[in-house]
Amino acid sequence: MNWKNLFKPSSSLTPAEAKNFMAGKESGSYQLLDVRQPGEYEQGHLPGARLIPLKELPSRLGELHKNKPVIVYCAVGGRSRAAAQLLSGRDFTEVYNLRGGIKAWDGGQALGSEETGLDFFTGKENYDDGATLAYAMEDGLQIFYRTLAERAVDREPQELYLRLAGFEDRHKSRLMEEYRERHQGRELVVKEIPGIMEGGRRVADFLKRAEALIRNQRDIIELAMTLETQSLDLYSRMAQKSSDREAKNFFLSMADEERSHLSLLSDELDKLL
Repeated sequence: MNWKNLFKPSSSLTPAEAKNFMAGKESGSYQLLDVRQPGEYEQGHLPGARLIPLKELPSRLGELHKNKPVIVYCAVGGRSRAAAQLLSGRDFTEVYNLRGGIKAWDGGQALGSEETGLDFFTGKENYDDGATLAYAMEDGLQIFYRTLAERAVDREPQELYLRLAGFEDRHKSRLMEEYRERHQGRELVVKEIPGIMEGGRRVADFLKRAEALIRNQRDIIELAMTLETQSLDLYSRMAQKSSDREAKNFFLSMADEERSHLSLLSDELDKLL
């Protein structure tokens, strides 16, 4: 073996360039690779990133697709530069190092470990199981927003919460329609998963924390963006762990939906600012 090939130079992207790169692609068409330690990942990571600590990367290359673009990041760019060079030397066709690492990233980050939100997920779900689980989480988030609307004292925050609840209602309707088309008009059998909402969080637990932090409309939109970021991350991790191809594709499509919601919420925040 020519050992020099293991450390071929790789390209780099600034955070802004990485955002533009990802914005033009569907979920699953590229790979985000976090080469930090599990504790660092848990404190904040890019939504949808796969965690493979640098020291484990040589033995876990089989978890990555050689022909899909890979964006590698760490804390400030040192470990990811070495990882990107390693991947380039192992014939990965398109590898980018995120310049400045996650500390230079000014977008949303997901919180939690690789297992966060997966209490009701086994990885063996089929399409129908995935649709049922997604519907239950959408319903939970709608309940969350409606509860906050009921508790709101002023009209403006109440109306904003109800608008956000309406987004989830439309999302649920889309899930139902897609299911009917796939099953020649048969209705999705909704199975209740009490208390869970998008992102895999518990409605009751999150209500206690959220209400204490909300002071104005900006806080409400930022909360919604945080929830959509967590949901994007969860659906991406579900897709990574799914053994059923149709379920994997379904979760990737849900991740794309959450990216679309994030974009809409970002526009709403810009209007307020």
